[in-house]
Parts: sequence; structure tokens; C-alpha cells
Amino acid sequence: MRSQLFAAGLLTFATGLVFYVLEVPLVYFWSIPFAIVGGMMAVAAPFMSESHGPVEPPEGYRFCPYCSTIVPIGQKNCGHCGGAQPLEGAG
Repeated sequence: MRSQLFAAGLLTFATGLVFYVLEVPLVYFWSIPFAIVGGMMAVAAPFMSESHGPVEPPEGYRFCPYCSTIVPIGQKNCGHCGGAQPLEGAG
């Protein structure tokens, strides 16, 4: 069970109910979608497995701190966003 998804679903559902009760025109418009999606999240959460921890880059690579693309450790700039990579000893 994904407990974070379940909690987020309940909060989203409760927000939809609060929006429905307030009946402020711009907020009232979002009450039904919030309630439906929050309910779907809360119902789906028990059927989903927990995540297995953080994602690690392959050996010899690291993630670009700007765009999260995999970059070889010796490369000075990211091939995707062009961001300067930290020095070898850092991060």
C-alpha cells in the first residue's frame, strides 16, 4: 500500500468537499474534479506496492543537478541542458 498516495487522496477529497461547501464561484468549479480524483487516489493506493527506494545512476555516471539527465562523470557540461557539472570530488 502506498500510504503517501492514500493520505494525498484523502486530503484532495477533503479539499474538494470544502470547495463544494464554500460555493465561491471559482472554487466551486473545482470541487467535483478534486473530490473524484482524490477518491480515485485513495481507492487505488491499497492496490499499489511501495517504491523500492531512490534511483541510482549506472556505474560511471551521475545525474545532472539541473535536469536529472544521466551524464558521464568526467563530462564538464550536460549534453541535454548544457549545465556545468560539479567537480569530481563534489556531490
